[in-house]
Parts: sequence; structure tokens; C-alpha cells
Amino acid sequence: MQYLLPGDEGNWKEGPLVLQDGYLYFAAKSGLKSGKRIPIPGPAGDIMNKLVAKIGLGGSGKGTNGYAIPLRNIRDVIREEASILAIKYSDNTNPQESEAVSEQLLTTQVSADEPVLNDVERELIMGINAYQFNVYFTHAGAGGVLSMDKNVELEKGLLKISDLALWIIGRDVHKRIAWANIVNVEQKKRSIYKGTEYSAIAIDYFGADSTEIVSSIVITRGNTVEILKGHVMELLRAYKMDEKLGDMENQVVSMMYAGALDLSESAFASTAKSFGMSEEDLKTMLEHLKERDIVDPATQSLTRKGIKYVVDLSKDGTFGG
Repeated sequence: MQYLLPGDEGNWKEGPLVLQDGYLYFAAKSGLKSGKRIPIPGPAGDIMNKLVAKIGLGGSGKGTNGYAIPLRNIRDVIREEASILAIKYSDNTNPQESEAVSEQLLTTQVSADEPVLNDVERELIMGINAYQFNVYFTHAGAGGVLSMDKNVELEKGLLKISDLALWIIGRDVHKRIAWANIVNVEQKKRSIYKGTEYSAIAIDYFGADSTEIVSSIVITRGNTVEILKGHVMELLRAYKMDEKLGDMENQVVSMMYAGALDLSESAFASTAKSFGMSEEDLKTMLEHLKERDIVDPATQSLTRKGIKYVVDLSKDGTFGG
């Protein structure tokens, strides 16, 4: 296992990784330029000393400290590449203090073969301190089209919610969805099956590195949806856009989102005329939207920020429908 600790500036180390007694432990050969080094306590400390000695980092392990991350401090786990996992965590030593969304986090990167990293990622996600719900779920592909018909196959799993992301965890796979990438969350109709009430929630979010929207549906039983709804709405408010555009700009971006705005050179004059504007005024408006990162200047289409703005504009709030 290779890892890059805070302050090591590209100096990757290699050694054992131990998850035990509420800590994630790393063997360390030399002192860090920054970051926190703590003595390894309890039974796990004995294990680490033996492992350190076995691979030749510090001989017998006498006087060797390890770098340790308390699991309670882990805020996010992000797969950056197939073979690299980023662990983001607070340096706060007081677990009673509440953590803000804007909290400054330390990052440790871990690298290993993909199957090994999958196991590490899953263990950390399962152990992260976050709200947890038992759910059934299904994912849609590109385009985000989902319908709850008889052909939909549901998987039993967990939904975990932190301040930075939510995870949908199945038996074999797990999906991380950053709050900043969520476009909309909508509660669907409730239904009763064999005397138990179920509620479906559709989550629309951006696919990896694109403006394409994909969807997942999670289903909860009983009144669990009310608790889930409270957490989701609170977090969505924290990530809600503060952008405010004029009425005419709202019309332009709404038509762009609907695919009903032709900005080609041949149609530009008639498009401007349909809004009661000159071509120059329309160009100035588009430049303003580009400056605010609402419109992509290269493609003359909405950015992720623009898409989220239009969705918020057309549907003020979540769990509608």
C-alpha cells in the first residue's frame, strides 16, 4: 500500500495500513513536514510495531510513531483515479465540536491495485460518521430516465449522508454523489405493499465530468422518508445557488435548457428579434452569462451551474411532484 500524507509534497511512502479501534493507522519511516503524528495506542499499537519491524521501517519499532486518522474525523472519501483514493478529514481533536460545510480539511491519498482500493474505500465509507438509512435502490444510465415499472430491479442497501456527499451502498458496489453535483431531489408517490408504506425518492445529479444528468431512485419504508427528507433539504439549502438573473436572462437560459434557443449565425438575428432585442444586446447578455459561468462560451450551452440554476428556477425547492 502506498500513501501520501499531508505535507509530504509528492513523497509517497509504502507500508501497511491498519483499520482498528476507531483509527486508520499508517506506518511512517520519517517525520512529516506537517500533519499530525501521534503515538499508536492500545492493541493496535502492538500490531503496527510488529508490521513496521517486519517491513524494515524503524527496526524493532522502538520509538516509532505512526500517522493516525480518527475515523470520527473522516468527512469524505473520494475516488480520484482507479488506483488513488483521497481521504479528507478534520484535524479537530474535539469530537463534540460541530463541523461546518466550509471546514478546512486535511487530505491523505492512498494508492493500491484497484480491487484492494475498492475494499479500503468500502470499509471507510461504511465506518464514516454519517446519517444512515436502510433503502432499496436502482440507478439509471445516461440521460437520467427512470420509471418505476415492473421491469425495474431494486437492490437492498444503505444510504449514508454527510455534509459533503451521500453514498448509495449495495452488496457489491457503492456510488458517491457530491452535494454540489446534485441537481434535484424529488419525492415520488407513496404506496403500500403488504401493509407497509413505502416512499420513493428520485435523485438527479451530474454524471462524471459532464453536464449529462443521471438519476437514482431510493425507496424507504414507513416514516423513514420524513427523517431523510429533513437531512436532505437542510443540506440542499446549504448548497443552493445564490445566483439572481434578470427576467429576460431567465427566459434565455430556460429556453437554452429546453433546447429551444437557436444561437447559430444564420438564426441569431431572428432569435434576438423574438426577445425584442438587437443582436448587440443579445450578444452582451450572453457575454454576461458567460462571465457568471452560466453559459459555456465554447459550446453556447448551459454549464453545470447554469443547469442547476434553471432547475432551481423552475422548481423552487425539492421533494415536489
